[in-house]
Amino acid sequence: MFDEFYMNLALEKAWKYQLLTYPNPAVGAVLLDRYDRLVAVAAHEKAGEAHAEINAFYDAFCEICPDDLKVAKLRALKTSAEIHDFLRRNHNGIFGGATLFVTLEPCAIGGKTPACAPLIADLGVKKVVFGQGDPTKAAGGGAYLHERGASVVRGVLAKECDALLEPFRIWQKRAFVLFKWAQRLNATIDAGKISCDLALDETHKLRSLCDLLAIGGNTARIDRPILDARRVNGRAPNVLIVSRREDFDRSIPLFGVDNRNVRIAPSFEADYGFVLIEGGSGLLNALADRIDWFLCYQSLALSGGKQSIDFNRRLELLHSDTIGDNLKLWLKT
Repeated sequence: MFDEFYMNLALEKAWKYQLLTYPNPAVGAVLLDRYDRLVAVAAHEKAGEAHAEINAFYDAFCEICPDDLKVAKLRALKTSAEIHDFLRRNHNGIFGGATLFVTLEPCAIGGKTPACAPLIADLGVKKVVFGQGDPTKAAGGGAYLHERGASVVRGVLAKECDALLEPFRIWQKRAFVLFKWAQRLNATIDAGKISCDLALDETHKLRSLCDLLAIGGNTARIDRPILDARRVNGRAPNVLIVSRREDFDRSIPLFGVDNRNVRIAPSFEADYGFVLIEGGSGLLNALADRIDWFLCYQSLALSGGKQSIDFNRRLELLHSDTIGDNLKLWLKT
């Protein structure tokens, strides 16, 4: 149960960044020192930036290094490559005998960031525990670390780690499709603001990352949305309006966003990447067999509204969390 406990901490951290790391997978890491004291819980937070393991070492170094000047120098660094290099040159043995838990096997081959496995070995980590093997060409970190004297344990909470990895596996082959909505405790989805500010910020982050945002014709005609990512100063997504009719008022805000392509098509078309759907019951039921996962931001309010989601299928809860004063539910059929 020792390994499972700490792997679960890594999983909980990783879920907070699910899809926000696109096109990379969400990954969590936990670091214990040589005395099995918890010193860091971290996650990969954004594609192109430090991986979960490196963020754990970064946080731990800032916490336990007695040299304030070195800590200040580390905090001033921006790129993953800079952090790798700094830790390799300045660790002074503080990670010797440590134990690292990671939801995904440490990468053995670098890409936009340096490979993690060589740094883990150089820092003197004695034990590495991971839940799922790396499904990409960067695999082999477990074997690399074992060959260099670390104790390597594979498959801890493998099922749970695989669920976390599922979107990444899908978008390697085809489009991963997420249906997102917000509702109150009485299930209403209309009549004003529902999500808290933090949930709205996260929605805008998802929009800024997705390859396509799909909506229904009624959403465009009735709500007249803009559907951009202004809350996070992000890129406005391209939009697909699924509608048999093309009689839309082109003064609707979503048509006026710079550097955005808006398509109108009678059917849902998406072959690759990350597709976000925002809509109501009509679009949900029409596209039910194309949707991989669902994300619901559940407000604790009981006020207002008449419309609700009408969907006659039982959903499986993948993970639940809180964001601000909202519940955050990841679901699938």
